[in-house]
Amino acid sequence: MKQRLAMRMGLTMVELAIGLIIVSIIFAAVFNLFSIGLRGSNKGMAHLTIMEGAAILLSQIEYDLLRASSVKDPSAGASDKDARWEILLEDTANTGIIMYNLLADGIERTADVAGKQHKYVYCRGLKVGLRFQHVILPDPANAQQKVGMWVELSVEAPEKFATQEKFSMKRLIICKNILDPVSPP
Repeated sequence: MKQRLAMRMGLTMVELAIGLIIVSIIFAAVFNLFSIGLRGSNKGMAHLTIMEGAAILLSQIEYDLLRASSVKDPSAGASDKDARWEILLEDTANTGIIMYNLLADGIERTADVAGKQHKYVYCRGLKVGLRFQHVILPDPANAQQKVGMWVELSVEAPEKFATQEKFSMKRLIICKNILDPVSPP
């Protein structure tokens, strides 16, 4: 009887194979859940990155346009991927020049103040589209026209996120410091 009991305590190859199959099914299910979570995390990270980059850039453009004293490029009625305007400087009666240039890996903002250039690249590493359109809006309340800029911005996640996240928007920003008199007909 002891001999029978001793033989029965060992594992057969069939039992071992069945155990390995069950463990591999459980491992595959857990790996699949982890993979789905990782893809969702990458998509969320890409969405957050492009939204944050777009919000910061558009906020800076709006701040600069609100201080604009004259728009140099693009000319009235025209649109371009690059823009340049003169701004009023805080705490002084001086002016400076702001330029936005679309680069292959972001958007470069150059501030030329008192002959010194300060450059910064926004949305670095993202696929960015930018278009400025200079508009003149009639103001029927008085004999002046308002100057504004349509800003079209699109930001797309880079390939490293392995997702197709894209954000686009168009905003009209009125340059409050620029009022052009209406020309007589």
